Amino acid sequence: MPIQLLIPGLLWPSASLVGPASGLALPGLERLLGLGRWRIGAPEALDRRLARSFGLPPATAGAPLPLAALRRLGEAGEHPRDPAQGAGTDAFWLCADPVNLSFAREHLLLNGFAEDELDAAEAAELVAALGEVFAGLGRFEACAPTRWYLRLAAPTRVDLYPLDDVVGRPVKHFLPEGEDARRWQRTMNEAQIVLHNHRLNRRREEAGRRAVNSLWLWGAGALGTAPRAPAAAVQAVDPLGAGLARAAGLEPTPPQLETALRGDTLVLLDTLHRAAQQRDVDAWRSSLETLERDWFAPLAAALGGGTLDALHLSAPGDRGTLELDLRARDRWKFWRKPCAFGTLLETLAPLPAPPLSDAPTAASR
Repeated sequence: MPIQLLIPGLLWPSASLVGPASGLALPGLERLLGLGRWRIGAPEALDRRLARSFGLPPATAGAPLPLAALRRLGEAGEHPRDPAQGAGTDAFWLCADPVNLSFAREHLLLNGFAEDELDAAEAAELVAALGEVFAGLGRFEACAPTRWYLRLAAPTRVDLYPLDDVVGRPVKHFLPEGEDARRWQRTMNEAQIVLHNHRLNRRREEAGRRAVNSLWLWGAGALGTAPRAPAAAVQAVDPLGAGLARAAGLEPTPPQLETALRGDTLVLLDTLHRAAQQRDVDAWRSSLETLERDWFAPLAAALGGGTLDALHLSAPGDRGTLELDLRARDRWKFWRKPCAFGTLLETLAPLPAPPLSDAPTAASR
């Protein structure tokens, strides 16, 4: 049966003198690369790649993707499109993720938090404070310590940049745009004041920990036209991937190779994504070794044994997107040698390094 693998972060996002995969034993991955046909396409963010996989049109000015509503739908627990929960498909959501703003030279840079940097009690305390101040906007909630939401009391017309586009970059280039832009710029500024003055952040700073001194609002929209399922089954724990599956009428399950081999399946493996974003090479290498053991080596064996009909691997990233296609007949191509993954990374063009004052183009959203 065919398998689609979506692996954000597989392509290390920066060039260096010492390759990030240097010294790693990756025979399964390199066998798949050697037997298959691969190419490096244009860079693509995970949220846009997921949306495209599920048949959603690209976001445009005035018509953004409802990423917050989809991600909220994918959270564990109650689902916001369940009428019993009092929230139908017309509910208008924003992601309101906690972030840290810090100065680098004359620029204000944004960075997110690792999952273990905040706990549920801290998130609940900060969200409660925001809820009191912004009660007129809607209801704040934290489904996870680093994933917060705002269900709006009324729709809004605004274009917002996804968090992944802004991490590590000057915030001034990514401010809200559109009809209600000023309202949301003001709201974000007021939220910074609330968070800066909160006693919890003072305690964090006294303990040498980064303060949660701002929110990043993004993903505005309501669930509209249902996405189209790209496969008969979807395996994902990432809430955006899980939400897209639910919106398409499928109940996502955690990634499991044995089950994926039984049917037409899209598998989102996101364990490399955060490490690549944070340039944490040790975590990235460890996660890549785990993927080799649990997925690449068994898939190479399944191909050799004739139990894998087809494989498409897509790895979106900042420096390009790896697309790999394999068919069952490729296992007979004994003359093809494994393709060294480290060598493949070396073929990627370095990320351009514009001055911090350069603004992104509209097409980069």
